[in-house]
Amino acid sequence: MREFIGADSCSAGWLCFILDSNMSWNLKVFKTVRDLWNSYSRAKLILIDIPIGLRKNSGVPRLCDKEARRYLTRKRSSSIFPTPCRNVLEITNYHEANRISKEKCGKGISKQTWNIISEIKEVDILLRNNLEAKKLFIECHPEVCFTALNKDKPLEFYKKTKKGIQKRVNLLHSYLKFDKDPLEFGLKNYKRNEVASDDILDAWILGISASLGRNNLEFLPEDYEYDSEGLPMRIAKPQFQVFVN
Repeated sequence: MREFIGADSCSAGWLCFILDSNMSWNLKVFKTVRDLWNSYSRAKLILIDIPIGLRKNSGVPRLCDKEARRYLTRKRSSSIFPTPCRNVLEITNYHEANRISKEKCGKGISKQTWNIISEIKEVDILLRNNLEAKKLFIECHPEVCFTALNKDKPLEFYKKTKKGIQKRVNLLHSYLKFDKDPLEFGLKNYKRNEVASDDILDAWILGISASLGRNNLEFLPEDYEYDSEGLPMRIAKPQFQVFVN
């Protein structure tokens, strides 16, 4: 049985919410994206929260990032981190990466972006060297998915706050409620320094979005670009057929 997967980076690696065609689910952590690929190379679709497709020698923001920020409005646009240029992927020191970014792209690199550089790099290497993986992995963003599920209205509260967590749980339960609660399951089975509450919610919404299938995905922007390595620069936006109340 081929699965639908939502993948979100966490302190332990990649937290994945995995659903089969019967809507049976599981949560698994993979140390690397290669481990995920080795286990689920025959999945139907993997929506992953990481930039795919990078500009080279340019600090011009990706169109997909601009469109996603516009869609999320001021309420949640800050959740879209600046995407680095390809030039810094091989750099292992933040100060050097910042210098190279300023030199090649005209602007520095934020600490938030630097903190996910290794994840960006590992996904980039996999997709550039594996055609099947390139077809299977699609960039997505949890806040875009939550907004789509919330009738295109960005959520008011930040995802790490008590109210933010509860709103996201309510949205997910209102759309599709499982016999056992994924958040409770994740908190029980993983340590907080490895997997946080928002990691579970992010992977969960990505997995639910993936289960809608490719035909129910739109892209930001609709007419998306490709980078110098032939990777699409796009962010998937799920089209939920049944909105929550």
